[in-house]
Amino acid sequence: MTTGTALKKRAKRVMRRMGFDIIKAKRFPANEIHFLHIGKNAGTQIKRLSEEITRQYPDRPIVTHTHDFFYKLLPPSSQYFFSIREPISRFRSGFYSRKRKGYPTFDVDWNDHERIAFEEFEHANDLAESLFSEGELGNRAFAAMKSLRHTAQNQSDWFYIRGNFLRLSPPIWIIRQESFKADFEVFLKRASYDLTLDGLQGQQDKVAVNRGDYSNIPPISEKGQENLRRWYAQDIAFYQLCDDWLEAQTP
Repeated sequence: MTTGTALKKRAKRVMRRMGFDIIKAKRFPANEIHFLHIGKNAGTQIKRLSEEITRQYPDRPIVTHTHDFFYKLLPPSSQYFFSIREPISRFRSGFYSRKRKGYPTFDVDWNDHERIAFEEFEHANDLAESLFSEGELGNRAFAAMKSLRHTAQNQSDWFYIRGNFLRLSPPIWIIRQESFKADFEVFLKRASYDLTLDGLQGQQDKVAVNRGDYSNIPPISEKGQENLRRWYAQDIAFYQLCDDWLEAQTP
């Protein structure tokens, strides 16, 4: 064994003892564009649009990843984009998406942790208002938040230990769920696709999308919103970071 190899192995052992994973970014073809799929941010819609784009531009395909694929798994030179959403809106969408088990797009049964969460908190507002309560109620609310994937994960989690990504290897564009059409049109232009969103949507089959109907559910109260702003303080800062970056790119 060479001295260099021995040192590398020793360094890896030390890093693992310190609690760090040694993950090598996979090599991807340079012509690919990667979509980082942050949950409940119009990702299903983007994946369907990406399939149509790839069909029309097979030499410049979009690779859509699962929720478990994080930015650190991309080589620094990779082209990529992602979507974001206002955190309180994302919380409500994530709660009811799992409550209906992903219907109409999916049908994934609850696990035991999710089942307890929905037995104890019927509505998203019930859970939001219970956060940070004293005693058992607050403890159960914490457990419920951490039992539902899309309420448990921050959007910023997809960029953990890569906090300077916007400066070191920025995306092609960021799609804000609140201004989806305008942002997706900018993405298409910056990615050099001679396409429009209306044109892409017109070529797709009329299939159900993973959207919820919130007309008959309680809104998030002022108390609930205050608690959620406290809970998602990191994501509020992350959304602002992305929004500021987008603003700086606009002539």
